[in-house]
Amino acid sequence: MKLADNNQRKKRISRKEQKARKKQRCQSGPDKTFSPSEHSAESATAVSSPVPSLEDPDDSYVPTPIPTYDQLRAQHKAKPLGKWFPKAMVLKSTLPENLSSKASLVLFYQYINPAWPESVVQTLMGFLCELAQRRTLGGRIRVAPEGVNATISSVDTENSTAATTLRHFARDLQRFHEGFLQTDFKFIDGLSTDRHFTNFKMFPVQELVFYGLSSEQAPLSKGGVHLEPNEFHKRLEDEGTVVVDVRNHYEALIGRFNGQEQQNEKGAAEYVDPMMRKSTDFSSWLERPGTQERLRGKQVLLYCTGGVRCERASAYLNQKMGSNLKGVYQLRGGIERYLQAFPDGGHWRGKNFVFDKREAVGVDNPDGDGGIVRKGMKPIQIETQCCICHKPWDRYIGKKKCETCGVPVLMCDSCMSSIKKRNPKPLVRCPLCIEENVTVRAEEVEYTNNGVNVTASTNTSEAKGKMAPSILKWGGGHASQKKDKRRFQGKPCRFGAECSRPDCFFAHPSERCESKSKLTLHKA
Repeated sequence: MKLADNNQRKKRISRKEQKARKKQRCQSGPDKTFSPSEHSAESATAVSSPVPSLEDPDDSYVPTPIPTYDQLRAQHKAKPLGKWFPKAMVLKSTLPENLSSKASLVLFYQYINPAWPESVVQTLMGFLCELAQRRTLGGRIRVAPEGVNATISSVDTENSTAATTLRHFARDLQRFHEGFLQTDFKFIDGLSTDRHFTNFKMFPVQELVFYGLSSEQAPLSKGGVHLEPNEFHKRLEDEGTVVVDVRNHYEALIGRFNGQEQQNEKGAAEYVDPMMRKSTDFSSWLERPGTQERLRGKQVLLYCTGGVRCERASAYLNQKMGSNLKGVYQLRGGIERYLQAFPDGGHWRGKNFVFDKREAVGVDNPDGDGGIVRKGMKPIQIETQCCICHKPWDRYIGKKKCETCGVPVLMCDSCMSSIKKRNPKPLVRCPLCIEENVTVRAEEVEYTNNGVNVTASTNTSEAKGKMAPSILKWGGGHASQKKDKRRFQGKPCRFGAECSRPDCFFAHPSERCESKSKLTLHKA
């Protein structure tokens, strides 16, 4: 009898098998053996309901009340994002219990003119917190007096589908301010559940995209002419045209517009990559005589991921060279909108690097590459390689970054597993640093102004080698020093008042010697 009971028990499966079954359920859609009674009637209605349009009336839409920012901050008890973002907020997002649920994304930006006063910015931030809680939202959103830039996600729930939730979120924004009536909301539906953000992060900033340019240097009123994807596609085939990639070089490495060069024998737009590590490099690139000569007398097309970076870049280009060009144009909605208009890819080659959990999106892969490396990866369309072993590779995984400038690097799964065991350990560098012979590590330099002005670190007598002209991450090499200082500042220095090292991390008596003539390097 005991043996029979044991045979009737369910066989216990390993964690690996559990993950495999979960993956199979996500790929095959709803579980066919799942009992309908386990789903509520509301859930069945929500999943089968059509996706509402922003233009047409929607009876299912219930407006969200707009409270004050202070009320909501106290209500949700949102935690800040540390010292660098003291006013940023993080709210937890709800995860679905049903593995067959789907996720949706909406990407959008909106510049506002005239700029919002601080009172409106605070009210909007409070309203966004309320929306995140009520509408089951995740994602990242930057809020500034000049507007909003966001990537927002949602998942299917018992009361609403993810697609409907995000359309209702867009309606809430349009009701908040009339400027959002002109917003180009880019919806991506039917994604796997793991593409949903687990947190809702909100950053109050001064600029939606940091270019280091004032409104006088690059007034948005002088921005380029917006072209729909079909018109942009045609102009890519025009001779005497230059198409400029406004993204960073590590993004352009795995995908770009240069298919027109192979398809059009008569002539096509010349592809130009400014080789930028970050947006602040755009102005210095445009200042070069070689750049201006290359663009002079040409029709210039600009593009980026979703369109927001082109706004300020096209305005600056028009301000600097507008009279010497045949026109400045930009792709409305960016690469995201173009690939929706051209499912076969059109003149696009490779993958579109995105700043959400999809990681990089190919023409035949709307869910993106995000997640683990699986067997049977699709062939690489662009000639890219691992930064260590140089085998063909086109995925940014493991958050591996260039050790000399901080940008993401392409490193294959094999090298990721073995790099710590190598002796000596190789210096991980991006293609730009290799081409420019940059050898000074980012941790050995100090910089200000969001990584634009780079100088030798104060604790290094002389930088041996060439430093990168700009570094990606805010805080720079001295950020690790500040972390150590916070860690050790409560411990007394064993040299006491006699310590004369100016950058010593340890605590000293009030009568510490101020003389800095002798810089004694020591360990406490």
